[in-house]
Amino acid sequence: MKISVVIPTYNHAHWLPQSIESALHQTLEPHEVIVVDDGSTDNTKEIVSRYPVKYIYHDNSGLSATRNRGIQEANCDWIALLDADDYWLPQKLELQAAAIANEGFCYCATTRFFPDGHTEEAEFIDAPRAVTILRHHNFIDPSAVLARKELFLQVGGFNTNMPAGEDWEMWLKLSRVCDFVGIPDRLLMYRVAGTGMSANPELFLRSMEDIIVAGTSDLPPVQRFIEARRMRCVRLVQVGIKYRDKGDYYNARRCAWKAFKSWPSPFYDRSFKFLVLELRRLTFPPKNRP
Repeated sequence: MKISVVIPTYNHAHWLPQSIESALHQTLEPHEVIVVDDGSTDNTKEIVSRYPVKYIYHDNSGLSATRNRGIQEANCDWIALLDADDYWLPQKLELQAAAIANEGFCYCATTRFFPDGHTEEAEFIDAPRAVTILRHHNFIDPSAVLARKELFLQVGGFNTNMPAGEDWEMWLKLSRVCDFVGIPDRLLMYRVAGTGMSANPELFLRSMEDIIVAGTSDLPPVQRFIEARRMRCVRLVQVGIKYRDKGDYYNARRCAWKAFKSWPSPFYDRSFKFLVLELRRLTFPPKNRP
């Protein structure tokens, strides 16, 4: 199996060496490592020049376009994605290659590490349940993925019009055209930098409908209608919780109410409980809080 590693980067020169070295030092050596620079203004080019990798620069176009460029330029049938602020353990590619039989998409388990030095084991879902869970929760990190190049191209690449969640939409699209295999070994170290959904929850609301379409378009009409409302409910709850954690209780209640209207059941997910808690907060606000 020949593997191209695609590393998109934007102003991550300080983290990039660890990422590149983790790719180069795999027990199953990749055929090539491609660093695609999305218009960085730091010393990324200088850092990359120290390593035997292919360097591509283009004007700032966003993460999806940068990943797509790397996939298009790859010379191998298999693509391993690796974000510039993450890194792999040495056996990542070897164990994934060994796990693949006829599947076109493989993911591994993740350990998340935080600025204060502590780590957490991210949730791992095995392949038989992957598609069902993916409709409501993206548990696959981009840097955990090894997939066939032709499949990325077949589904049109990463969506360049989405401000967030483009990886989630991609996994849902790929789930319609190939089988998945997951390995529980924690071979990815994922850096949590606090710049994603937690920093701007509204980005995920703006991407919500694209994700819903990707997760339901292959279902029969009635099931598609029901599943779309459930997916919308779960997404609104998760965004609302992020607002609540930021202390923005107005937007937390707004999301809670929309979630309840999308799927008004006390027996499905967390929307009912979340709405009750936020309405209680509105009626009996904690002291010294909005």
